[in-house]
Amino acid sequence: MAARTGAKGGGKCMTNIERYDYAFDPDGEEWAARLLRRVPPGGGSVLELGPGPGAMTRVLLARGYRVTVVENDPEALEVLKTLDVEVIPGNLDSTDWLDALNGRQFDTVMACDVLEHLRKPEDVLQRLSEFVAPMGCLLISVPNIAYAGVLASMRSGIFDYSDKGQLDRTHVRFFTKRSMEKMLLDCGWAPRVWEANRVPVECSEFAGYWSALSGDQRQALLAGWQDFDVYQWMVVVTPSVDAPTWELKEARGMADGLRDELQALTVLHQRERASLLEHQKAFAEAKDLIGKLQQEINELRTEVGSLRSEKTLVESELATTQIALQARTAELNDRAWRSRWRRLMGSHHSR
Repeated sequence: MAARTGAKGGGKCMTNIERYDYAFDPDGEEWAARLLRRVPPGGGSVLELGPGPGAMTRVLLARGYRVTVVENDPEALEVLKTLDVEVIPGNLDSTDWLDALNGRQFDTVMACDVLEHLRKPEDVLQRLSEFVAPMGCLLISVPNIAYAGVLASMRSGIFDYSDKGQLDRTHVRFFTKRSMEKMLLDCGWAPRVWEANRVPVECSEFAGYWSALSGDQRQALLAGWQDFDVYQWMVVVTPSVDAPTWELKEARGMADGLRDELQALTVLHQRERASLLEHQKAFAEAKDLIGKLQQEINELRTEVGSLRSEKTLVESELATTQIALQARTAELNDRAWRSRWRRLMGSHHSR
C-alpha cells in the first residue's frame, strides 16, 4: 500500500514491487533513514502500515525491533513472508486488519507515505490510537502537494500522474502541512515534531516545468514562501489524551539533555582551565626568559657603547700619532737631505 515517494519519476510503467522497492543507507541522510531515526530506540514493538516489500522493515529488524506489518499487495506480501516479521494481509481502506489487531498495542506505529493512498485516511487515524501503547507514538510521512514543482507544472496547465513521485497515479488524497495538521487534530492526535524533506526543484521530476518559467515568474512564486522546496513532511504525533504525560516526558528529557550539556561543559571548562593554567605558566616562564634576555641585550648594548667610545678614542689617538709620525718623518727626511748637502759641499771645497 505504501508508496515511497521519490524525487524522480519513471519513464515506463512500473510494477508495484518495482515502484516501492528501493535501497538506502540506514545511517545516511536519505528520507527513509531520517524517518527511521525518529523511531524511539530500544528495540520495542513496531506496527508498520503499507511497508511494500520491506525496505524499511529490514532496517528495523536489523536494529532489534519486533515488527508487525499490514500490507495488501500480493507481490510485496510474498517478499514480507520471507522476513522475520508478523504479516497481516489487509487493505487499509477496509476494517479486516483492524479486527486482526484488536486489543494489541505497539510502541511505534508507522504510516510512512501511506495516507495519500487511502480514500478516508481520517478513519484510519481515528482508529490507530487504539494500537499505540502508553507513551508510544505514531510516525507519519506524506508528500507535500504545495511543493513549488507541482505549482510550476500547474502554471503550465499540467497535472499529469506518473509511476511515482508527488503525482504517483495511486495517490487519491493530497496534503499540505496545514491540512495534515488539521486532520490530525480533528482525529485526536497532537503533533510533536515536524521535519521537512527539502528537495531542490531543479533536482525533481518537475525540473523542466521549473526551468520553463521566467526568472520573474519564479521570484513571484517564491516571494515570502519558506517551504517552497519541501517535498515531503514528516510528523511524530501522540494521542491528545497523553498530552500531559508527554509534556512531562519531554520536560524530563529536556532537563536530562541540559544536565548532560552542563556536565559536558563542566568537563570542557576544567580541561580548558587546566590548559589555561599551563599556558599561564609557560607565559610566566617565557616572560622571565624574555626579561633575562632583555637584560643581557641591555648589557651588551652598554658594552657595545663602551667599545665604540674606546674605538673612537683609539682612532683619535691613532690619527694624532699618524700626524706626529708624518711630521717626524718629514723632519728626519729634511735633516738627512741637509746632511748630504753639507757633505757634498765640503767635498767640493776640498778640491
